[in-house]
Amino acid sequence: MFSFMKSFVGVKGQQLGQDIVKAIVEMDPESASQAQLDQMEKDLDKAGAVIQKLRTDYDRELREYQDVKKRYDQLLAAAEVLQRKLDNPETADKAGIEASLAKLLGQLEELQPEVDAEQKDVDDVKSLIDQAQAAYRDKAAALTKAKQGLERAKRDMQRAVQDQERAAEKAQRAAEVAGLRDNKINGLTVATDAMQNRADEARAKAEAAKLKAETLTSLSKPNSDDANIAEALKEVQSGGAPASGTSLADRLAKLKK
Repeated sequence: MFSFMKSFVGVKGQQLGQDIVKAIVEMDPESASQAQLDQMEKDLDKAGAVIQKLRTDYDRELREYQDVKKRYDQLLAAAEVLQRKLDNPETADKAGIEASLAKLLGQLEELQPEVDAEQKDVDDVKSLIDQAQAAYRDKAAALTKAKQGLERAKRDMQRAVQDQERAAEKAQRAAEVAGLRDNKINGLTVATDAMQNRADEARAKAEAAKLKAETLTSLSKPNSDDANIAEALKEVQSGGAPASGTSLADRLAKLKK
């Protein structure tokens, strides 16, 4: 159970770390990219340091190999000299030479594994150097490509920002032109509406004045709706005789007094 929880916490911790890195990258992609480039450059420097250490090891192993190989070659050459002397019929002390040759061959046989081991060490370090140099070249190429990609991304972003600014400016100008046109249209509409309202008000006032005049005129002639009275008034205005009748005449006379 403990091992499971430990593994679970480890996995969740890695996921949390990845989420944090992702959030940081989304907040500031340029700085995050630069940080990644710095890390890649540090890795490249570390790879370069490894190569330098391997080269130092190679130089040491090569010297050790060369020393033991030189000694081996010298002993081998001496053995060949003794062998030639032993093969020479004029050699006097063949037994002594044979003993020396046997001793020398024993030393060569003991030294040969050491020569082979030193040779293997040199070859191994040389192989490591080749691998490290290949990895270094790959890292350098990746760093160069990443830098180029970052610069290209910066240029693309700058172009995108410029395009956005130009589009926004163009849209703003279009909106301003459209606004000016709308203002003109609205101004004409307002003027037309005002003139129409004034015409309606004038007509309403004219109708009101006409109604007033008619009303006042009718009020100034209170009996105009009675045909007989109107006819009598007409006769009076034209100088005609008053109507006959005792009661009506008396009433009229009374009114005249």
